Amino acid sequence: MRQLLLGVLLLSSTAFAEGIDGWGRISLGAGFRWVPNWHFIGRAAQAGTPVIPGLSGGPQLQASFGYGVSSAFELSIDMLGGFETITLSLPDDQREEYLSGAYGVQLGGRLTSTDVFFKGFMPYLAVQAGPILSSITSPRNTQPERVLLAFSLSAGATYRFSDRYGISLEARYINARSVLSPISGINVGGVAFSLGFTIFFPPPPKRDLDVPGF
Repeated sequence: MRQLLLGVLLLSSTAFAEGIDGWGRISLGAGFRWVPNWHFIGRAAQAGTPVIPGLSGGPQLQASFGYGVSSAFELSIDMLGGFETITLSLPDDQREEYLSGAYGVQLGGRLTSTDVFFKGFMPYLAVQAGPILSSITSPRNTQPERVLLAFSLSAGATYRFSDRYGISLEARYINARSVLSPISGINVGGVAFSLGFTIFFPPPPKRDLDVPGF
């Protein structure tokens, strides 16, 4: 029993020592982005065009690329996009439906650890920033597209079921605000929950330096 425990501790310490240094990663995910807009809802009601209650959010897709620069830190670039519909009630008893889309790139870093609690479990925390293109349109009112500076904070975990593949769950908070004229500012960020598939790329094998005479 003592030998088994010692073997498990040695295996865990080896995994932690190796970490993600030199490893590449590609993650593809999809999920739902919840977009709370309480401020906009209040201003729309004051303007006489109340928001018709509905699903506050819509689908989101994302692709993430990372490279480990140390045992627990990687540089990451994420591409993401999502949309939702917002419906206003007009004074003439008609409705106006807006399609709000946000698409962009986020750059930053990710802290991660390997084999936490059990082999293959990799929790992580990421902080990123970058440009997001906001597009809000309706048949009656086409808003100009706006490029926004957005910030995001992500927390999640990957279960690495083999050396090359894993599945992940992630929650991402996105801070991004646009404008829906003539009413008020509007939230185009929100909180996204996604399920993803990850492919890992191991670093090239290290070669011993062959020096003649040694």
